[in-house]
Amino acid sequence: MSNEISRIQTELKAQILLIERELDAELARFSGAENKSKRGELLIAADLAKEKARFESGDATAEARIVAHEQAKKDDVVLTEKISAKIPPLVKPYLDKLLLKKKQLVRVDDYGNEDVSAFIKELNYFFDKTIKTKIDIPYNKEDLAWKIVVDLIFAYENNTPPKVKNLDDVSPIDFEHQCADLLNQSGWTARVTQASGDQGIDVIATYENVKAVFQVKKYSQPVGNSAVQEIIAGKAFEQAHVAAVVTNSTFTASAKKLANATGVFLLHYSELPDFAEELGLVETE
Repeated sequence: MSNEISRIQTELKAQILLIERELDAELARFSGAENKSKRGELLIAADLAKEKARFESGDATAEARIVAHEQAKKDDVVLTEKISAKIPPLVKPYLDKLLLKKKQLVRVDDYGNEDVSAFIKELNYFFDKTIKTKIDIPYNKEDLAWKIVVDLIFAYENNTPPKVKNLDDVSPIDFEHQCADLLNQSGWTARVTQASGDQGIDVIATYENVKAVFQVKKYSQPVGNSAVQEIIAGKAFEQAHVAAVVTNSTFTASAKKLANATGVFLLHYSELPDFAEELGLVETE
């Protein structure tokens, strides 16, 4: 900071020196002139005084600006540290859900290109509703906060071994069998039903004395209301205790509304290994 002040002082002193030389020449011209007046001398002297005052004022202003700039840099570092410390505790409780959303919403098109637009939209919603409502983030720090959230998700993904292999590329029939296998590996006794006459049921599973029926949908688009309606009928037909729709995708708003009203579970296939625990059938430590 002292070097910057010295540079400014040197430049201003050079300007003042030039002004003083011009003033000396002007005074010499007036001294040899018969029409020289005291008023002229005072005016010139006043101009010099003003320039010197400007120098002194400019010097102080320059120092104040530099001090303010340095303080702003320190404040920015403190603010960055505060944001970096406050965001992780807000994100960590939702990392499993966010990772699930990533699996559901990131799609690969027929040309091998990843389409992340739906996931970015979901992240924007999470960021606005869960992060920005809890901490004050200035506009110029939103990019930093966003990056912290994304980095936390990807770090969690990289450090968390997947419980389930990716089933996005299997056929719809294979998908049903893979979902039944996931249930069997998690303590259920599960089987895939026949292709016809299943009353909307693709998989039937039991865990001790609990019977569950599953409609399994391998979709590239959100699963709609009809799947929920069908599994409600299937639950009644099988006199099951639990009904669920399983997909590799997401669900429409109407499907969620109906499922919520009727107690139907809406699952991503990666949630099947923990489904018995979610139902309270497994004792946790």
